[in-house]
Amino acid sequence: MHCWKSYNVNKKYEFHRLFIISSFITLLVFVFAYVLMQSIAVNPLSDNNFILFSCIFILLYPLHKLFHIIPLMKYRKHLKFEIEFYFYILPIIHTTMRTMTSKRRFATSLFFPFTINILLVLAMFLFPEYVHYLTILLAYHVGLCSIDIIYAKVLLSSPKGALIEENEDGYEILIKE
Repeated sequence: MHCWKSYNVNKKYEFHRLFIISSFITLLVFVFAYVLMQSIAVNPLSDNNFILFSCIFILLYPLHKLFHIIPLMKYRKHLKFEIEFYFYILPIIHTTMRTMTSKRRFATSLFFPFTINILLVLAMFLFPEYVHYLTILLAYHVGLCSIDIIYAKVLLSSPKGALIEENEDGYEILIKE
């Protein structure tokens, strides 16, 4: 096996640039989704359940990380977790797999959290009186998913049958000779 490409996300983008990109995408999605849903919805908005909204907002990031792990449960013994704090209060959970995995399983792991977006959009139509809360949650989660898209950009252009090996900063795409 040899390395087809090494993709170091932290070196290429750095945390602050990823944070700005994610924040910008979050803002754009919120504006677009809120305006769209306000033009569709006819029910008045309700401010009930703010505490529930706050709890879901706080738990959305760990839930997002959990959805990354679900497709990798077969390799749970090889998963490594680290928590790093940015800006003194922002916990970032790093999960690294200490063994090689197939390109398909790694891609599934990257895209599996997008199912949360589908659930949030469905909830917007089921509970139109809480569309303002749900658009905030959707925008926040799409911002989280934008980093996954950056990871997947190189992965999807790799050859079929490639194996992925994660390291501290990114991943290496290995192919058979």
